[in-house]
Formats: sequence, structure tokens, C-alpha cells
Amino acid sequence: MNIKIFCEGISDQRFLRDFLFVHYKIAISEEELKKNNVIYNLGSWNKLKNHKLRITNDFSDYTSLIFLDADDEKVTDKPGFDATIKFVTELMATWNWSKYDIFVLPNHQDTGTVEDLLENVINKKHLQIFECWNEFENCLSKDKSLTIPAKKSKIYSYLECLHGVTNQEKDKCKDPNRDFQDESLWDIKNLENPYILKLKTFLDKHLK
Repeated sequence: MNIKIFCEGISDQRFLRDFLFVHYKIAISEEELKKNNVIYNLGSWNKLKNHKLRITNDFSDYTSLIFLDADDEKVTDKPGFDATIKFVTELMATWNWSKYDIFVLPNHQDTGTVEDLLENVINKKHLQIFECWNEFENCLSKDKSLTIPAKKSKIYSYLECLHGVTNQEKDKCKDPNRDFQDESLWDIKNLENPYILKLKTFLDKHLK
């Protein structure tokens, strides 16, 4: 495999690991994941600029695939799809580096985050959970003094509703322990889903 992947966080890292296995039969071990050997967890989008030597020297024989969220203006100074593309393009230009490609989450067109992608690739038989969550948010929004929970909480709650009550089961809800190959929870094989198709089409350019 002649690529190295850079993404913002643990949830992205695990999702992409499972996506590579499901669609390309590329197996990345837990040890490799923790060592950032193939899929590198940046920690946040703006830490990409700290990895010039890794990308242009250590990984010079590879194409760097960069996955960043198209955050909205409330959470970042890199708001939206266009600004995310601009940030990466300008950074790579200052490095005089062309062996890269970028996919902007959630779907390479809309403002959002990896959590928006995850919400759109759940097993559809559990849509009721999000319908209830949306009613909860609508209720909270009536009181301007209240804060709407983060999207991360929404995904955690989705999993919490479907896992057991023991500590071991609760641990499965956390980012490092999520299993996106579990078809009872996620549907990441379905190429009729535009979110899956967009990502698969992007990776096909580099893996076929």
C-alpha cells in the first residue's frame, strides 16, 4: 500500500481502518494503529502543519491522504469545505509538496464533521434513536440559556442505547473501542449511500 493517511482524531482513525478492511481487505493491526504507522492521528486539524518532515521526508515514497473536518465557523477558524481545501493546498505549496490528496469530511462537499458522516452510515433500523435525539435537541433549543450537546455526544448516545449496561459494554461506545465492521450498528458497505460512495471513489484513486 503506497499511501499514508492523516486524520484529525481517534474516531476518524478507527473508522478509516475498518473502511479499508471492508472495502479493500487491507488489515491494519491494533498495534499499527496505536503506533500511527499507516493512519496517523493528528489530534486536531491545525497540527498537520507540524508534520512537514514526516510527510516530505519519512513518508516521501508514499502519497499522503489527508482527512479533515469541514468545521463550521463556531468551532474553528477554518470553516467549511472551501476553507479546509485552501488550508491544505496552501500548506503543501509552502512545502513545495505535491504527493498528497485531501478528502474533506463528512462528504467532501458539506460543512460538518466525522460525526455527521457517522450519523449517515448507521444501520437504518436504528433511525428512531436519532429521531428521539432530534426531539431532545428541539426541546433544549427553546431555552436559549441551554447548550445543545456536541455531536460527539450524539454518536456516543447512539451506541450507548445499543450496547449493554456493564462497564465492558459501555467501553465499546468510546472512540478507541468502536467497531465499524459491526453490521448491527453500522452500514459501511452500502455503495448506494452517497457518503460511502464518495469516500470509496476517493480511495479508489489511490488503492486500485
